[in-house]
Amino acid sequence: MKSDEKFTYNKSVKNADALKTWMCFPSTYAIGMSSLGYLSLFRLLDQVDYVYPERIFTNTEKTEISAEDVELLCFSVSFELNFIGIFDILKKYNMPFRACDRKDEYPIVIGGGPVLSSNPEPYAPIFDAITIGEGENLLLEISEILKDSRGLSRQEKLLRLSQLEGVYVPEFYEFKYKEGAEISSISKKISQAPDKIKRIYIKNIDNPLCMPIISSKSMFPNSYIIETSRGCPRRCKFCLASYLTLPARYPVCDEILKEIDRGLKYCNKIALLGALITEHPEFDRICDYIIKKRQEKEFEISVSSLRIDRITPSIIKMLVDCGQKNATVAIEAGSERLRKFINKNLSKEDICRGIQIAAENGLKGFKTYGIIGLPTEEQQDIDDLVNLMKDLKKQNKGFNLSLSISSFVPKAHTPFERQARQSNKELEQKSNCIKKQLLRSGIDFKPASIKWEYIQGVLSMGDRRLYPILEQVYEYGSTLGSWNRAYKSVGKDLNIPPYDWYILREKDQDEILPWSLIDNR
Repeated sequence: MKSDEKFTYNKSVKNADALKTWMCFPSTYAIGMSSLGYLSLFRLLDQVDYVYPERIFTNTEKTEISAEDVELLCFSVSFELNFIGIFDILKKYNMPFRACDRKDEYPIVIGGGPVLSSNPEPYAPIFDAITIGEGENLLLEISEILKDSRGLSRQEKLLRLSQLEGVYVPEFYEFKYKEGAEISSISKKISQAPDKIKRIYIKNIDNPLCMPIISSKSMFPNSYIIETSRGCPRRCKFCLASYLTLPARYPVCDEILKEIDRGLKYCNKIALLGALITEHPEFDRICDYIIKKRQEKEFEISVSSLRIDRITPSIIKMLVDCGQKNATVAIEAGSERLRKFINKNLSKEDICRGIQIAAENGLKGFKTYGIIGLPTEEQQDIDDLVNLMKDLKKQNKGFNLSLSISSFVPKAHTPFERQARQSNKELEQKSNCIKKQLLRSGIDFKPASIKWEYIQGVLSMGDRRLYPILEQVYEYGSTLGSWNRAYKSVGKDLNIPPYDWYILREKDQDEILPWSLIDNR
């Protein structure tokens, strides 16, 4: 898998006593090698002489460092169901799933990424320590501490790590519960542990993150990915990316242009990445530069989702000139009332104008995204979404439109973190209603799995009582049906609240939430 890799940085020569580290991605090589965040952390460790890192995936066949010699295991967790891949890797190398079962001879297991920074609790028993926030600098500090702590007990190592801002050691805290299942208190088990875990972020990202290793076997083969923005200033009330990566930050435009030049030395495809790339204050300049470079060399461009009211002829011309036929936009809701309520401030005129600009400048179609089940949603909002899509299709004959629908999942640290999710039955009815009304409209309708999104919601709202369920789900094959089977197996015996309790009820303002330890300011 690694024979065709192109490294875009220089590795360091490792010291003889370098900390032996596995950088684990809980999925396959192809998926892991498309993750800019994961690979950037690997590059960070690979460029210092006191850490010897190795990339590990669920389908890794042979390792350079033996499992017996590894001192640090790092997991990057981007999706709620990544625990399956974590268990795959731990099982493969004969390591206990639970931190409490790993003795001094086992490596320290650390987790990070957006899922754990948001709500680490359902997964907390797996990890010795968890990083909260952006871990670029934190991972180097952790490595230095562990290298200097050789010979100390596991407990002493964790105590040292817990003194770092942004490091959460789950075993240092105790959760107690009321008879009604709500959390009654969260207390420290040792006095030296911090009262709150401060989310950390990188204040200066003038230089953009860029793809450190290019592979033809990645999900985005032979692509040079450049992070053009981090976070989003729009703050849609349902969106984790808006609140977990505050404040919104943008690399210097000239540095992005340099990386475009640099990337084209390695490959013929540039990918611009960000929660909302069009928010970069000089995005039109970036587009104009790419159009100019395209006259010198033929290459492809891909971008993440566009904000439809920020679309300009320059943006569309760039995409079309570089071979992109379709783009992705999110409209979220059909009615202007609901869009305003969720802070997605788009008028129908904004949407129509964006499509008109795209069509007039050669783009062939839009993949549009919407959400059903948002707080305050009524049937009229569903009807308005259908009517909006039909109107857009009628006004833009020959322009391809698809509608992908997901269902609302409350997320920690967002204004909707205490909101209830609607039942699967209600959401299925709404999805079927849209499907029926869009038949023969020429609009391709793509609904997500409401049942899997329900599971995602349980995990996003859950606490550490859910952890035994995860082990049982894994044992039963990690299918959708294994969740009910797992609850029947251990749920009642361990007094774990029903899944609906976590996700289908509104939480009072004075209720202690599982992620209350995290200071996200």
